[in-house]
Amino acid sequence: MANILIGGGTGFVGGFLSKALRDRGHEVAHLSRTENLDAEFPAYHWDIKKQSIDETAVGRADYLINLAGAGIADARWTEKRKKIIIDSRVNSTKLLADTLQKIDHRPKLYLSASAIGYYGDSGEQLVDESSPAGDGFLSESCVAWEDSTRAISALGIPLFINRTGIVLHPDGGAMQKMVLPLSFYTSTYFGDGRQWYSWIHMDDIVGIYLHAIEQHLTGTYNGVAPNPARNKEIAEALPKANDQVAAVLPAPAFTLKLALGEMSHTILDSCNVSAKKIEDAGYEFSQPELMKALQHLLKGH
Repeated sequence: MANILIGGGTGFVGGFLSKALRDRGHEVAHLSRTENLDAEFPAYHWDIKKQSIDETAVGRADYLINLAGAGIADARWTEKRKKIIIDSRVNSTKLLADTLQKIDHRPKLYLSASAIGYYGDSGEQLVDESSPAGDGFLSESCVAWEDSTRAISALGIPLFINRTGIVLHPDGGAMQKMVLPLSFYTSTYFGDGRQWYSWIHMDDIVGIYLHAIEQHLTGTYNGVAPNPARNKEIAEALPKANDQVAAVLPAPAFTLKLALGEMSHTILDSCNVSAKKIEDAGYEFSQPELMKALQHLLKGH
């Protein structure tokens, strides 16, 4: 089996992906600001700001996966915060590309995260991997992220980019916040609730990375389930999936814009994203339907 090195391996998706890769028999290691070779997944040093890294760890990697990046919704989007978000993605890629060139190592595949924020607010339009980038900061950050991977391709290393949708799992991310109102027998949708949310079950976003490695996929793919849902549909489905009654209530758009500023785009924008390309590449979704996915996550995981 392969040696796989992950940047961002302790993050929301990275933790589940690391375990799945290990379960498949792979040797999995992480890149971390704090070296700990005795950790569950040995952690080798890197410092993105200082552009320093353990070159030996990179040189052993058959596959490199970079999920590293400051959280999009972790803090209000000041100009300083927006720079941190972009720099964390671009500079982590630069560090890896420069190191690979310096040590003259060529992994079998480099896998990079991106996000469906690339498409911006696409309204009712169904978008796919050939669609142009949208407007706004979400698009800007994703374009910068993906552009940074050109330095990897320039080295002759095969490249896979995963434009990730809204990853559903109750232990983190958007869903962790979505289920909080259920404790008060309410479920909340944002604005008019008609915006499309292109979601994906955690098992399937992990599954797509596994499929990319096993099938040696290259190019850009959308990491979304084949059945997007409107925001209000998700708010209505959550209590039903949890076998409880809840009042489904709106959070007015003007209030969200006032409270969150520009970051309100993360919940008010509509993005109806196609999963056809990854399906055509042979990936079979384990959780393609929203209600069953939510039931699995709330009651069966």
